[in-house]
Amino acid sequence: MNLLELVQDVSDLLGIPRPASVIGSLDAGTRQLLQLANREGRELSARYPWQALTREATFTTIATESQGTLASIIGATQTLRSVVNDTLWNRTTGEPVCGPRDGRTWQAYKSQTFTSPLAEYRIRGDSLLMLPAPTAGETIAFEYVSGSWLTDSVGTTYRSAFAVDTDVVLLDAEIMRVGLEWRWLQRKGFEYAESFASYERMVADAMARDGTKPTIIMGDNSVHAEMAIPRLIGS
Repeated sequence: MNLLELVQDVSDLLGIPRPASVIGSLDAGTRQLLQLANREGRELSARYPWQALTREATFTTIATESQGTLASIIGATQTLRSVVNDTLWNRTTGEPVCGPRDGRTWQAYKSQTFTSPLAEYRIRGDSLLMLPAPTAGETIAFEYVSGSWLTDSVGTTYRSAFAVDTDVVLLDAEIMRVGLEWRWLQRKGFEYAESFASYERMVADAMARDGTKPTIIMGDNSVHAEMAIPRLIGS
């Protein structure tokens, strides 16, 4: 769903005039809907590490403690919200990069000649630090959650705020509709409790389903379901 479709749908639902365009409009009501839509996108995207906003980054190591800023690692096309824990791996050696380490531990490492069979990392000052300093030329990969919850109409330019009417929301369209609805009702001083309660149920349900979930085995099962898949005849 793009911005114009979102605002027009909510306008029809609220019984207010639907705009022919949103970006660049001089109408106060349309401009307010734009700001509320941006707020909804920012806050909804920050509530959960949505799979639609999860990306992968790779970089080539340099032989020093600091591997550069996270912004330079993920590139200018994205904005960083958070690094996903336990996803840093050295693809050259096939080994994990352990961490994150806190400040006390890091300074203890720095106070001595630190050696370890596995690299460890810390994020400080928006930079990625590694100890022991890695060998130059190795490939490190990790996943992160992007703060860019929009893309242009062809999916090549990512944004964190609407820029044109055809910008496409990467989050759930129905949640965005209901979110914009209750925010407008609240702003205007109307009753919004029912709309807000419906919105919260939708968000909770989306979180529970997003990206599928691992199976939690409560009993003493010795064979996981994935390991119990029979081999095909003749294989």
